[in-house]
Amino acid sequence: MPAIVQLGQLLVPLILLLWLALLPARGRGALVLQGLSVGAILLALALLGLWSLPPWWLPFIYGLCFVAILIRHTLAGLFAQTSIWDTGPMQTLLVTVGVLLAGYCLWLSGQALSGRRLPMSVEVVDIALPFGPGVYLIANGGSTTAVNGHLRTLDPGVERYQPWRGQSRALDIFRITPLGMHATRGLRPTDPASYATFGTPLLAPCSGQVALAVDGLDDMLVPLMDSDNMAGNFVAIDCGNFFVVLAHLRRGSMQVSVGDLVTVGDLLGEMGNSGNSSEPHLHVHAQRDLPPDYPLSGEPLVLTLEGKYPVRNTRIKVL
Repeated sequence: MPAIVQLGQLLVPLILLLWLALLPARGRGALVLQGLSVGAILLALALLGLWSLPPWWLPFIYGLCFVAILIRHTLAGLFAQTSIWDTGPMQTLLVTVGVLLAGYCLWLSGQALSGRRLPMSVEVVDIALPFGPGVYLIANGGSTTAVNGHLRTLDPGVERYQPWRGQSRALDIFRITPLGMHATRGLRPTDPASYATFGTPLLAPCSGQVALAVDGLDDMLVPLMDSDNMAGNFVAIDCGNFFVVLAHLRRGSMQVSVGDLVTVGDLLGEMGNSGNSSEPHLHVHAQRDLPPDYPLSGEPLVLTLEGKYPVRNTRIKVL
């Protein structure tokens, strides 16, 4: 995730909360609109943002601060003011802009929430968790582009998407620290080994046969990406009536070869940062077939993990 986005997730909520706390609009109508605007923008940030840095629990802190400010204003009688609108030109402008932004943010929030529903017209396949003990965070997942950027490659009319269209319903997964951070050292380290994901054992999520296994590609420094080798080091498993692809593995960690038979829980390799990956993560998706010329161009399928449909910011704790 770009550093500017991470900074925005920190600063924008703080600015909004300070505006509501220290510069409440005069007039109960103006204050209500100000409060609704701040709440709508905070909700959209919570639903749309990837909360690994800042950590997943920070939106809850913002929410508590928002409620505390509203209670304080209520106790102070600000919502019981006689006038409906008694604020100056600058505050009026800010409230108006806030209302316009809030409307857009509510639409975005609706998109994020609808992304939590399984799509009705696509086949769903279920696999076991491809990792062992730890806490994991879904970075991309869901049925709308608001929470899953992979869906942008689903359009069959865009020719350049066709070689990797099979990954259009993929999940991207981080391993995070007990404090909810992806990086184990620093805020945005360039060394991929400084992230909790890097080196995490990758386990077979289904029983089947290894259909493809690619190794030998370098792990990229963060946030550089290898766009010539989109999946990086990866393994594809024939699970019977579908294939599962697990990508961005650590160089030299592959433990299986083409033709090997695997069962659920077998060690495949380690999560890494090879290929088109801006920071270490596991990319996993399911597709109907495995075309020889373009292995990632198979028909994309919806993927669930042990019966659950994970979406952005879903946390999975494995004991």
